Amino acid sequence: MKTTVYALAILAAGAAFAGDVSRGAGPHHALRADADGDGRVSRAEASAAADSRTNDWFDKLDQDKDGYVTQDEVQKARDARRGEMQQKFDERFTEADVNQDGQLSLDEVQQKLPRLADRFGALDKDGNGMLSRDELQRGGHGRHHASEAKS
Repeated sequence: MKTTVYALAILAAGAAFAGDVSRGAGPHHALRADADGDGRVSRAEASAAADSRTNDWFDKLDQDKDGYVTQDEVQKARDARRGEMQQKFDERFTEADVNQDGQLSLDEVQQKLPRLADRFGALDKDGNGMLSRDELQRGGHGRHHASEAKS
């Protein structure tokens, strides 16, 4: 029973565990469920869209396809997502590190990661005028890396 409740909670927050990018709650997001294209979403359309998303998340989490989501499967999905995020971070850091010295100068950040530029001083914990991978990972709190990777 605990596993079932846990799995349902994860399905409700599926984006956090299965890697979906949050789409926000704007008007375009709300109308994605408008299956008949009449410019409004009925309860039936909303329910069908929610059922579809829930089924998609369940299918992603139920790795052995036995019809159940276990804590082990959730942990594997979480670990896979962390690995994907770390890989994206490493790729963006390497791309931004133009002179390949293993650190980012303010010029490199302004050129390659402009959304981080206004926080450069706060992220530069040791005050050496450079950002290390560690400073970015500890100071960026994860979120900014993902959003910066899209730019």
